[in-house]
Amino acid sequence: MSVQLKTYSRGLLIVSACFFLLGTVFAVKFAHIIGVDSEYDIKRIIVIGCVWLFSLGLCFVKDVEFIRLSRATKALAFIFFTLAACSALLSKHPFWGGIEIANSALLICAFIFFVISMRSFDRDTIHFWVYTCFLLFSVFTFVKYILFLLFSYADAQSFDIHGLISGYVNVRFFNQLQVMIMPLLFLPFFSQNLAKFKSISFIVILLHWTVLLQTEARGAILSLILASSLIMFFLSAVSRKRFIVILLKTLLAGVSIWFVFIIMIPYWLMDSANFQIRTSSSGRIDLWLYVLTSIPDSLWLGFGPMSFAWGEGKPLPNAHPHNAVMQLLYEYGVITCILGSAWVFSRVYNRLNILKQAKNISIMPIVYAMLSGLIYSFFSGVAVMPFAQLLFVFLLVIQMQDRSRNINQVAVSVRVMLFLSVTLISCLLLYSYKHAELNTALFPRVWVNGLLSL
Repeated sequence: MSVQLKTYSRGLLIVSACFFLLGTVFAVKFAHIIGVDSEYDIKRIIVIGCVWLFSLGLCFVKDVEFIRLSRATKALAFIFFTLAACSALLSKHPFWGGIEIANSALLICAFIFFVISMRSFDRDTIHFWVYTCFLLFSVFTFVKYILFLLFSYADAQSFDIHGLISGYVNVRFFNQLQVMIMPLLFLPFFSQNLAKFKSISFIVILLHWTVLLQTEARGAILSLILASSLIMFFLSAVSRKRFIVILLKTLLAGVSIWFVFIIMIPYWLMDSANFQIRTSSSGRIDLWLYVLTSIPDSLWLGFGPMSFAWGEGKPLPNAHPHNAVMQLLYEYGVITCILGSAWVFSRVYNRLNILKQAKNISIMPIVYAMLSGLIYSFFSGVAVMPFAQLLFVFLLVIQMQDRSRNINQVAVSVRVMLFLSVTLISCLLLYSYKHAELNTALFPRVWVNGLLSL
């Protein structure tokens, strides 16, 4: 039995959208249904399950093609996994280093499946699917958010930054998705085919700004502002003006809604205001200094993948340093860090240069989403959290969607080997769930209990 590639691709997009909603908006109920006691862990399980399903389905697809990657990209991938394997073997806990490498390999497999699927659609179709999915996600999220807010008003009970968002162990995990999802809602302002959704996009974007302010997501707001400022340098005068006007209007409207409904009304009903201007780094600078002072002890290969989870003498008991570059430096060493950072910088610069061409302006929201997610990874755990990882991979794929690129046929034997590899990786990752060596404290890494109790 064979399946047409377009049918497989539609199925992949539908399954991805459904499971994304199940792991976010409906995470609490879905976790209870399948017997998982953490909204964080359900996201990891969903990612593993989705990639496994994609690999299984691909075995039955007729005429599969994959783009030819550049020599530099293939060389970087080879160097990364070679050095990572050496680093893991020399580390204090090779098994957990292998778990981290396995998760990276799973994300690369997800990248492959997304690339194969995206070739079935033109750019406008992909933008419609992406916009519809994340618009629904935002609407469902904000309906629950508004209901919780009204309940707080009715009971005259104050709420903290975590009180109005459900489905996440920590509201910062939602903010990590926001910085990549909110820019995608700008698509109707730059894509003629989605222009009829401008009004609803405007409302949803201003609500995103409101929630970012209510949750005091300083790093997320800074990332969105820095990303938008950088993009403006590469836009034409007309596109720049349009982007600035939309951005300022939504931001000012969001600030107004936040001031009235989050500050003034709670102050009137509860005689208290929840907003506080925090000036500290929440321990992040201490973690980064710890990395810089520790890395000379293992400069070239680092301390091993996932090693921050058992690092000794950390100023805070976090399982990751809240900075993708620092994490790469500490765990993989200076060679991998420099090569990886250089490759990312070159890819980002290439994407930004494309924005100078008026015919490619419709991809601006995609570039904006990728760039804001990348910047936020310097302040948060975007590089660690399961849905943030997968969403970032998806954004990379969308920007690579181009029918004119050189392609290779993917034989059935290769697809079967890929399925077997994904199955092995999935089993290994699931074996580590609730492992005896994991500490029960909530410091997420691969799983919500991310520290090692050795």
